[in-house]
Amino acid sequence: MASGSITRADKALATRRRMVRAAYDQFCANGYLGTTITAVAKDAGVAVPTIYYTFSTKARLLDEALGAAIVGFDRWHEPPPDPSIEELLPWHRWWTDLNAAPTSAEAFGIFLTHGVLILERVAPLVAAMHGAAGDPEAADVARIAEQRRVESYHEVARVIAAKEGGLRDGLTVKAATDMLVVLFSAELYQSIRHGRGWPAARTALFLRDLLSAQLLGSDRP
Repeated sequence: MASGSITRADKALATRRRMVRAAYDQFCANGYLGTTITAVAKDAGVAVPTIYYTFSTKARLLDEALGAAIVGFDRWHEPPPDPSIEELLPWHRWWTDLNAAPTSAEAFGIFLTHGVLILERVAPLVAAMHGAAGDPEAADVARIAEQRRVESYHEVARVIAAKEGGLRDGLTVKAATDMLVVLFSAELYQSIRHGRGWPAARTALFLRDLLSAQLLGSDRP
């Protein structure tokens, strides 16, 4: 096969990403309960059975839409069964840069820059997920996603703490994790961006100032 030619696997991945993006758009616009597989299939340009063959259930589609919103739609592929946080974090472009940063301030800056972009994509979907509380499968997706969020924030706090400058004096990794979970959440971001109508740049600056004051030592961005 000639170099640069599109393989069957490439086509399957492109189709998967198209279906996941269509589902994300539908969930954000209509909520979980208001989204139909028929509408997702139409937007993705595939047949309804293709959706079910690929994802089995609407909740699985929600799970992948959320995962793709977190890591980026252009980087998404089928996840392994029950992936650990150690398997998932390297999917992020910024994870290597975060680990390579020499100081806690630089590592924090990398996390914040990319984290705000993630929240911008994820917040509308999380808001839609809150309307799916009556669906046990969707509730399970939300529970696992929150568990992974806490685990990923713990890893971020651990890496920042180990850098030159570290965390603010007396602040433990666990306490830093708790602060990130509460203050760097899709719910708070959604409330500021869409509830109060703040532009993205102002919201990012507010979160930077808030979190740097709470987390970092004397070396702040």
